[in-house]
Amino acid sequence: METRPLGATGERVGALCMGCWEIGGLAWGPMAAAEGVRLVRRALEAGITTFDTAEVYGNGRSEVILGEALLGRREEAFVISKVGYLPGTDGAQPLFRREQPRDYSPQRIRDACDLALRRLQTTYIDAYLLHDPPLHLMEHEAPFAALMELQAAGKIRWWGVSATTGQPHVAAEAIRRWGAPVVECPYNAVDDGAGDVLLPVAAEHGTGVFARSPFANGLLLLGGEELEALPADDWRQSGMFRQRMAGARAPRERIHDLADQRDEPSSETAIKFVLGHAEVSTCIVGLSNDGDIQANLPAAVPPYLNAAEIAAVRGNER
Repeated sequence: METRPLGATGERVGALCMGCWEIGGLAWGPMAAAEGVRLVRRALEAGITTFDTAEVYGNGRSEVILGEALLGRREEAFVISKVGYLPGTDGAQPLFRREQPRDYSPQRIRDACDLALRRLQTTYIDAYLLHDPPLHLMEHEAPFAALMELQAAGKIRWWGVSATTGQPHVAAEAIRRWGAPVVECPYNAVDDGAGDVLLPVAAEHGTGVFARSPFANGLLLLGGEELEALPADDWRQSGMFRQRMAGARAPRERIHDLADQRDEPSSETAIKFVLGHAEVSTCIVGLSNDGDIQANLPAAVPPYLNAAEIAAVRGNER
Protein backbone atom coordinates (compact mmCIF):
# COMPACT_ATOMS: atom_id res chain seq x y z
CA MET A 1 0.00 0.00 0.00
CA GLU A 2 1.16 3.53 -0.73
CA THR A 3 1.97 5.81 2.22
CA ARG A 4 1.22 9.51 1.93
CA PRO A 5 2.35 12.62 3.84
CA LEU A 6 0.15 13.81 6.69
CA GLY A 7 0.23 17.45 5.71
CA ALA A 8 3.25 19.24 7.14
CA THR A 9 3.44 17.06 10.28
CA GLY A 10 6.39 15.08 8.93
CA GLU A 11 4.46 11.83 9.30
CA ARG A 12 3.19 9.44 6.67
CA VAL A 13 0.02 7.32 6.83
CA GLY A 14 -1.34 4.52 4.70
CA ALA A 15 -3.48 5.56 1.74
CA LEU A 16 -6.33 3.40 3.05
CA CYS A 17 -7.74 3.81 6.57
CA MET A 18 -10.15 1.38 8.26
CA GLY A 19 -13.31 3.12 9.39
CA CYS A 20 -14.35 1.56 12.69
CA TRP A 21 -17.97 2.70 13.03
CA GLU A 22 -19.14 -0.71 11.82
CA ILE A 23 -17.33 -2.68 14.52
CA GLY A 24 -19.17 -0.65 17.16
CA GLY A 25 -22.41 -2.27 16.04
CA LEU A 26 -25.83 -0.62 16.36
CA ALA A 27 -25.77 1.61 13.25
CA TRP A 28 -24.70 -0.84 10.55
CA GLY A 29 -26.12 -4.09 11.82
CA PRO A 30 -24.82 -6.35 14.59
CA MET A 31 -21.20 -7.45 14.93
CA ALA A 32 -19.90 -9.69 17.70
CA ALA A 33 -17.02 -8.18 19.68
CA ALA A 34 -14.73 -11.11 18.91
CA GLU A 35 -15.44 -10.71 15.21
CA GLY A 36 -14.61 -7.01 15.43
CA VAL A 37 -11.27 -7.78 17.08
CA ARG A 38 -10.47 -10.39 14.45
CA LEU A 39 -11.40 -8.01 11.63
CA VAL A 40 -9.08 -5.26 12.91
CA ARG A 41 -6.22 -7.74 13.23
CA ARG A 42 -6.90 -9.06 9.75
CA ALA A 43 -6.79 -5.51 8.36
CA LEU A 44 -3.48 -4.90 10.16
CA GLU A 45 -2.02 -8.08 8.72
CA ALA A 46 -3.15 -6.97 5.25
CA GLY A 47 -1.19 -3.72 5.60
CA ILE A 48 -3.87 -1.30 6.86
CA THR A 49 -2.30 0.61 9.77
CA THR A 50 -4.57 3.67 10.08
CA PHE A 51 -7.85 3.36 12.00
CA ASP A 52 -10.66 5.88 12.47
CA THR A 53 -13.01 5.59 15.43
CA ALA A 54 -15.01 7.81 17.84
CA GLU A 55 -16.36 7.57 21.36
CA VAL A 56 -19.92 7.58 20.05
CA TYR A 57 -19.46 4.57 17.74
CA GLY A 58 -21.38 1.97 19.69
CA ASN A 59 -21.16 4.08 22.86
CA GLY A 60 -17.42 3.44 23.15
CA ARG A 61 -17.61 -0.15 21.95
CA SER A 62 -15.64 0.59 18.77
CA GLU A 63 -12.77 2.06 20.80
CA VAL A 64 -12.80 -0.93 23.16
CA ILE A 65 -12.64 -3.42 20.29
CA LEU A 66 -9.94 -1.46 18.48
CA GLY A 67 -7.85 -1.21 21.65
CA GLU A 68 -8.12 -4.93 22.29
CA ALA A 69 -7.17 -5.74 18.70
CA LEU A 70 -4.07 -3.52 18.81
CA LEU A 71 -2.66 -4.89 22.08
CA GLY A 72 1.02 -5.61 21.53
CA ARG A 73 0.98 -3.83 18.17
CA ARG A 74 -0.04 -0.31 19.14
CA GLU A 75 3.16 1.26 17.74
CA GLU A 76 2.31 -0.10 14.29
CA ALA A 77 -0.99 1.80 14.14
CA PHE A 78 -2.13 5.39 13.64
CA VAL A 79 -5.37 5.85 15.60
CA ILE A 80 -7.87 8.65 14.97
CA SER A 81 -10.68 9.25 17.44
CA LYS A 82 -13.29 11.94 17.92
CA VAL A 83 -15.16 13.76 20.70
CA GLY A 84 -18.37 15.76 20.75
CA TYR A 85 -21.45 13.55 20.60
CA LEU A 86 -22.69 12.39 23.97
CA PRO A 87 -23.34 8.65 24.32
CA GLY A 88 -26.75 7.72 25.69
CA THR A 89 -27.02 8.64 29.36
CA ASP A 90 -28.48 5.22 30.19
CA GLY A 91 -25.90 3.33 28.14
CA ALA A 92 -28.18 3.07 25.12
CA GLN A 93 -27.50 4.60 21.71
CA PRO A 94 -29.91 7.53 21.12
CA LEU A 95 -32.48 6.92 18.42
CA PHE A 96 -31.31 8.09 15.00
CA ARG A 97 -34.46 10.07 14.29
CA ARG A 98 -33.63 12.37 17.19
CA GLU A 99 -30.95 15.02 17.44
CA GLN A 100 -28.07 13.59 19.41
CA PRO A 101 -26.74 15.96 22.10
CA ARG A 102 -23.19 17.27 21.78
CA ASP A 103 -20.76 18.91 24.20
CA TYR A 104 -17.51 20.59 23.15
CA SER A 105 -16.68 22.21 26.49
CA PRO A 106 -13.01 22.01 27.60
CA GLN A 107 -13.82 19.81 30.61
CA ARG A 108 -15.84 17.42 28.50
CA ILE A 109 -13.01 17.21 25.94
CA ARG A 110 -10.47 16.43 28.67
CA ASP A 111 -12.70 13.85 30.40
CA ALA A 112 -13.64 12.17 27.12
CA CYS A 113 -10.00 11.90 26.11
CA ASP A 114 -9.12 10.14 29.38
CA LEU A 115 -11.99 7.69 28.87
CA ALA A 116 -10.95 7.08 25.26
CA LEU A 117 -7.38 6.32 26.35
CA ARG A 118 -8.73 3.74 28.81
CA ARG A 119 -10.99 2.13 26.22
CA LEU A 120 -8.20 2.05 23.65
CA GLN A 121 -5.72 0.71 26.25
CA THR A 122 -3.11 3.23 25.15
CA THR A 123 -1.25 6.25 26.51
CA TYR A 124 -1.84 8.44 23.44
CA ILE A 125 -4.19 9.01 20.52
CA ASP A 126 -2.53 9.92 17.23
CA ALA A 127 -5.23 12.33 16.05
CA TYR A 128 -8.07 13.63 18.25
CA LEU A 129 -10.83 15.54 16.49
CA LEU A 130 -13.92 17.54 17.43
CA HIS A 131 -16.75 15.44 15.98
CA ASP A 132 -19.14 17.33 13.66
CA PRO A 133 -18.85 20.72 15.39
CA PRO A 134 -21.13 23.57 14.19
CA LEU A 135 -19.58 26.48 12.34
CA HIS A 136 -20.12 28.92 15.19
CA LEU A 137 -17.87 26.82 17.45
CA MET A 138 -14.91 27.84 15.27
CA GLU A 139 -15.20 31.31 16.80
CA HIS A 140 -14.41 30.03 20.29
CA GLU A 141 -10.87 29.45 21.52
CA ALA A 142 -11.66 27.23 24.49
CA PRO A 143 -12.20 23.87 22.69
CA PHE A 144 -9.02 24.32 20.67
CA ALA A 145 -7.04 25.41 23.72
CA ALA A 146 -8.17 22.19 25.43
CA LEU A 147 -6.95 20.14 22.47
CA MET A 148 -3.60 21.93 22.54
CA GLU A 149 -3.30 21.22 26.27
CA LEU A 150 -3.89 17.51 25.63
CA GLN A 151 -1.22 17.64 22.94
CA ALA A 152 1.24 19.34 25.31
CA ALA A 153 0.50 16.65 27.91
CA GLY A 154 1.32 13.90 25.41
CA LYS A 155 -2.19 12.43 25.47
CA ILE A 156 -2.77 13.25 21.82
CA ARG A 157 -0.25 13.83 19.04
CA TRP A 158 -2.34 15.86 16.57
CA TRP A 159 -5.70 17.61 16.78
CA GLY A 160 -8.34 19.09 14.52
CA VAL A 161 -11.98 18.78 13.51
CA SER A 162 -14.09 16.21 11.70
CA ALA A 163 -16.70 18.03 9.61
CA THR A 164 -20.07 16.49 8.89
CA THR A 165 -21.68 15.90 5.49
CA GLY A 166 -22.10 19.07 3.45
CA GLN A 167 -19.99 21.24 5.76
CA PRO A 168 -16.39 21.27 4.50
CA HIS A 169 -16.29 24.99 5.34
CA VAL A 170 -16.19 24.06 9.05
CA ALA A 171 -12.93 22.16 8.59
CA ALA A 172 -11.55 24.95 6.39
CA GLU A 173 -12.33 27.53 9.07
CA ALA A 174 -10.59 25.44 11.74
CA ILE A 175 -7.49 25.56 9.56
CA ARG A 176 -7.68 29.28 8.84
CA ARG A 177 -8.52 30.42 12.37
CA TRP A 178 -6.67 27.92 14.57
CA GLY A 179 -4.11 26.29 12.30
CA ALA A 180 -5.56 22.80 12.74
CA PRO A 181 -2.78 20.38 11.73
CA VAL A 182 -5.26 17.66 10.64
CA VAL A 183 -8.92 17.60 9.61
CA GLU A 184 -11.46 15.02 8.49
CA CYS A 185 -14.29 15.49 6.02
CA PRO A 186 -16.51 13.46 3.68
CA TYR A 187 -15.38 13.56 0.07
CA ASN A 188 -16.95 11.59 -2.75
CA ALA A 189 -18.76 12.02 -6.06
CA VAL A 190 -22.01 12.93 -4.26
CA ASP A 191 -20.63 15.16 -1.49
CA ASP A 192 -17.77 16.78 -3.39
CA GLY A 193 -17.74 20.25 -1.86
CA ALA A 194 -14.45 19.59 -0.09
CA GLY A 195 -12.74 19.61 -3.47
CA ASP A 196 -13.38 23.33 -3.82
CA VAL A 197 -13.76 24.50 -0.22
CA LEU A 198 -11.35 22.46 1.89
CA LEU A 199 -8.56 20.87 -0.15
CA PRO A 200 -7.08 24.15 -1.46
CA VAL A 201 -6.99 25.58 2.08
CA ALA A 202 -5.39 22.40 3.43
CA ALA A 203 -2.73 22.52 0.72
CA GLU A 204 -1.97 26.18 1.46
CA HIS A 205 -1.56 25.59 5.21
CA GLY A 206 0.04 22.14 5.12
CA THR A 207 -2.88 20.43 6.86
CA GLY A 208 -3.33 16.66 6.68
CA VAL A 209 -6.73 15.56 5.36
CA PHE A 210 -8.52 12.37 6.36
CA ALA A 211 -11.16 11.95 3.61
CA ARG A 212 -14.03 9.68 4.59
CA SER A 213 -17.10 8.11 2.97
CA PRO A 214 -15.72 7.49 -0.57
CA PHE A 215 -18.89 5.52 -1.35
CA ALA A 216 -21.20 8.18 0.17
CA ASN A 217 -22.40 5.59 2.71
CA GLY A 218 -23.36 3.32 -0.18
CA LEU A 219 -25.17 5.88 -2.35
CA LEU A 220 -22.62 5.31 -5.12
CA LEU A 221 -22.71 1.52 -5.01
CA LEU A 222 -26.03 0.18 -3.75
CA GLY A 223 -28.83 -0.86 -6.05
CA GLY A 224 -32.42 -1.31 -4.96
CA GLU A 225 -32.09 -5.05 -4.27
CA GLU A 226 -28.84 -4.53 -2.35
CA LEU A 227 -30.51 -1.87 -0.21
CA GLU A 228 -33.37 -4.22 0.62
CA ALA A 229 -30.88 -6.93 1.63
CA LEU A 230 -29.28 -4.77 4.33
CA PRO A 231 -30.02 -5.72 7.96
CA ALA A 232 -33.22 -4.24 9.35
CA ASP A 233 -31.25 -2.25 11.93
CA ASP A 234 -28.86 -0.76 9.35
CA TRP A 235 -29.48 3.02 9.44
CA ARG A 236 -29.60 3.09 5.63
CA GLN A 237 -33.01 1.42 5.73
CA SER A 238 -34.39 4.85 6.66
CA GLY A 239 -36.63 6.88 4.38
CA MET A 240 -34.08 9.70 4.44
CA PHE A 241 -31.40 7.49 2.89
CA ARG A 242 -33.79 6.24 0.21
CA GLN A 243 -34.55 9.83 -0.77
CA ARG A 244 -30.83 10.56 -1.01
CA MET A 245 -30.38 7.54 -3.30
CA ALA A 246 -32.76 9.06 -5.82
CA GLY A 247 -30.81 12.32 -5.77
CA ALA A 248 -27.48 10.53 -6.23
CA ARG A 249 -28.39 8.86 -9.51
CA ALA A 250 -26.23 11.07 -11.76
CA PRO A 251 -22.92 10.80 -9.83
CA ARG A 252 -23.57 7.07 -9.32
CA GLU A 253 -23.89 6.61 -13.07
CA ARG A 254 -20.72 8.63 -13.69
CA ILE A 255 -18.74 6.44 -11.27
CA HIS A 256 -20.07 3.24 -12.85
CA ASP A 257 -19.38 4.49 -16.39
CA LEU A 258 -15.80 5.43 -15.55
CA ALA A 259 -15.26 2.13 -13.74
CA ASP A 260 -16.33 0.31 -16.91
CA GLN A 261 -13.87 2.38 -18.96
CA ARG A 262 -11.07 1.63 -16.50
CA ASP A 263 -12.08 -2.04 -16.26
CA GLU A 264 -12.22 -2.03 -12.46
CA PRO A 265 -14.90 -2.32 -9.76
CA SER A 266 -16.88 0.83 -9.06
CA SER A 267 -15.70 0.74 -5.44
CA GLU A 268 -12.10 0.96 -6.62
CA THR A 269 -12.89 3.89 -8.89
CA ALA A 270 -14.64 5.69 -6.02
CA ILE A 271 -11.59 5.37 -3.76
CA LYS A 272 -9.16 6.30 -6.53
CA PHE A 273 -11.24 9.43 -7.15
CA VAL A 274 -10.46 10.51 -3.58
CA LEU A 275 -6.79 9.49 -3.67
CA GLY A 276 -6.35 11.30 -6.98
CA HIS A 277 -6.02 14.47 -4.88
CA ALA A 278 -2.51 14.99 -3.49
CA GLU A 279 -3.96 16.96 -0.57
CA VAL A 280 -5.64 13.82 0.81
CA SER A 281 -3.50 11.91 3.31
CA THR A 282 -5.72 8.84 3.65
CA CYS A 283 -9.13 7.60 2.50
CA ILE A 284 -11.33 6.20 5.29
CA VAL A 285 -13.37 3.16 4.25
CA GLY A 286 -15.74 1.24 6.50
CA LEU A 287 -14.85 -2.45 6.57
CA SER A 288 -17.33 -5.08 7.73
CA ASN A 289 -15.73 -8.37 6.66
CA ASP A 290 -12.69 -9.98 5.06
CA GLY A 291 -14.18 -9.47 1.62
CA ASP A 292 -14.24 -5.71 2.14
CA ILE A 293 -10.54 -5.73 3.03
CA GLN A 294 -9.51 -7.66 -0.04
CA ALA A 295 -11.84 -5.71 -2.35
CA ASN A 296 -10.57 -2.29 -1.27
CA LEU A 297 -6.82 -2.89 -0.94
CA PRO A 298 -6.10 -2.61 -4.71
CA ALA A 299 -7.54 0.92 -4.68
CA ALA A 300 -4.71 2.12 -2.40
CA VAL A 301 -2.07 1.57 -5.08
CA PRO A 302 -1.31 4.20 -7.79
CA PRO A 303 -2.15 5.19 -10.43
CA TYR A 304 -5.25 7.02 -9.21
CA LEU A 305 -7.74 9.07 -11.22
CA ASN A 306 -6.16 11.88 -13.20
CA ALA A 307 -7.47 15.44 -13.36
CA ALA A 308 -9.65 14.80 -16.40
CA GLU A 309 -11.22 11.71 -14.82
CA ILE A 310 -11.83 13.56 -11.55
CA ALA A 311 -13.55 16.35 -13.48
CA ALA A 312 -15.70 13.78 -15.28
CA VAL A 313 -16.79 12.19 -12.00
CA ARG A 314 -17.73 15.60 -10.64
CA GLY A 315 -19.65 16.42 -13.81
CA ASN A 316 -17.24 19.24 -14.71
CA GLU A 317 -16.10 18.07 -18.14
CA ARG A 318 -15.13 20.85 -20.50
